Amino acid sequence: MLGLCSLAGCANPSVVRVDSQGIQAAAITTVLVPRFEGAPAFVDAATDMFVAELEPRIHARVIQAPALRAEGADVLAGGNIADTDLAIAKARAAGAQVVVLGKVTAEQNGATLNGFSTVRVVRVSDGIVVASFHRPSGLLVANNPHQAMMAAVKRTAEDVAGAIR
Repeated sequence: MLGLCSLAGCANPSVVRVDSQGIQAAAITTVLVPRFEGAPAFVDAATDMFVAELEPRIHARVIQAPALRAEGADVLAGGNIADTDLAIAKARAAGAQVVVLGKVTAEQNGATLNGFSTVRVVRVSDGIVVASFHRPSGLLVANNPHQAMMAAVKRTAEDVAGAIR
C-alpha cells in the first residue's frame, strides 16, 4: 500500500477540458493540425504520431500542415503555443472548422523521466478554445525522453478524437 501511495504522490496532473456544445456547434468536417511546437528534436515525430493516431478515430478529414512560425528563441526556450490568430487564418484558408495547436516537452532529472503533450482545439469561426488537454506520458518506466513524449502525444490524440467524434 505504501508503494502505491508513493507512486500516486509522484503522478503528474492532467488537464482535460471539453466544451461539447462548442464542438458540436463547429460542425467539424475538416481539422487542421500544424506542426507541433516544443523541443526541435521531437516536434516532427510528435505531429506525425498525433495525426496518425487521430485520423483513424474520427470521421473528419485531417490536414497536417507545416509549422506556423519559425522556431525563434521563445520556442526553443519552451515558449507558449503559436499565436491563435495566425493558426485560425491558416485553418480558414484550408477550409477547416477547427485547428489543433500542440506543444511537446520531455524532462529527465536523474532517475525521473517524463514526456508531456499539450493540445488546444480552437474553433475557427470565433477563435474559442473548445477543448484543451495536457497529458504526461502515463508511463511508469520509459527508456528515453522521446518514448515518454510519444506516449503523451498518443494520449492527447485519443483525447481529441474522443472530443470531436
